Amino acid sequence: MTKTQAPDGPAGDRLDAVVVGAGFTGLYMLHRLLRSGYSARLLEAGSGVGGTWYHNRYPGARCDIESMDYSYSFDDDLQQEWKWNERYAPQAELMRYLNHVADRYELRPHIALDTTVTSARFDETTTTWAVTTQTGETVTARWCLMATCGNRAKVRRHAERTRRRAQR
Repeated sequence: MTKTQAPDGPAGDRLDAVVVGAGFTGLYMLHRLLRSGYSARLLEAGSGVGGTWYHNRYPGARCDIESMDYSYSFDDDLQQEWKWNERYAPQAELMRYLNHVADRYELRPHIALDTTVTSARFDETTTTWAVTTQTGETVTARWCLMATCGNRAKVRRHAERTRRRAQR
C-alpha cells in the first residue's frame, strides 16, 4: 500500500485520508493514521478540538458514564498520567483531556479548525475523495472518514435552549 505526501506539502497533493470532526473519534482516527505512517488531515468546523464537547457548553454539561470510560486505552502511559478529577467528568474537564491528547500526540499540525466541509464526492475513475470546504479549498484523499455528530444543528439548538433556561 503506497502512502502519499504529508499534509504540509504543496497544495493539491493527495492525502491518504481526510478525517471530518475533531471529537474523541476523529482525534483517535487521526492519531492511528499518523502513527501508521499515513498522511492525513482533520477538518473541524469548530474553533477547537472536542467535537460535541466543544459545542455543548451549557451549565451542568458532563458525561453520563464514568470518566475512565472516556479515556483512550491505546496508550498505558496516557492512562497513567491523566488523573480525572470527578467520577463523571464535566464538559470543561473533557475539553482539557482532549486538548492534552491533541498536544501530547502532536496532532494539531494536521488539524484545520474553523473549516466547514460543504461537500464530499467520490470519483470512481481515480478512486479518490474530493472534500470541499467553505473557502472553496478541495482536499483530495484516498479515504474520507466521517467522525461527526449525526445532527450537529439539532445538538446546538438543544444546547442553546438549555443555556437559555439556565439563565432564567
